[in-house]
Amino acid sequence: MTERGTIQTVRSLRRRGFTLVEMLIVITMIGIMTGIALWRVDIARYQVNGDIQSIGTTLIASQREAIAKQHNVIVVFDTAGNRVRVIWDANNNGQYDDGEHTRMVFLGDRVRFGLGTAPQMPIGPEAVNFTDTETSSGLPCVTFYRNGSASEAGGAYITSLRSIGDPKYVTDNRAMRVERATGRAEWWHYDGTTWQRGF
Repeated sequence: MTERGTIQTVRSLRRRGFTLVEMLIVITMIGIMTGIALWRVDIARYQVNGDIQSIGTTLIASQREAIAKQHNVIVVFDTAGNRVRVIWDANNNGQYDDGEHTRMVFLGDRVRFGLGTAPQMPIGPEAVNFTDTETSSGLPCVTFYRNGSASEAGGAYITSLRSIGDPKYVTDNRAMRVERATGRAEWWHYDGTTWQRGF
């Protein structure tokens, strides 16, 4: 290879990379496009969908745990604290005792327990429609037994904060329902005219 060919090769290798200015321009353009697209993302709706799926999955997992461990599992609904508490009731006494395993599932900051502006389902109008209470806290709960059944049929509603007072966001309403005999949990969403299964 001649000296001239070597110099041209070195120059072409140098031009293959990006300059700092070019990289900054690309990063700035990506930031601007992301900022524009982010305004179109409905974060409240995503949180409602994620939270109803999380609660439903917690109920299904609690039922399976009760069957697998052969002791009751209590799911407590704390509407004031905006959370669900799962208690592995190892001694089957209907309450949390020291040493028993427990965990919390929190709702998102834009989500609350409640019906919002949608019409009620057959489970009733309350945010949480379970009448059983966990003894130590006095909060509504459903207990899954060793045979997979639930202590009672009932359910709960969740909705976005914006839907509580504004009918424009009525489609943010979600519900979950538990059957007593089978302990099966179902998700529901309001499509603007009727309640539909699924989220």
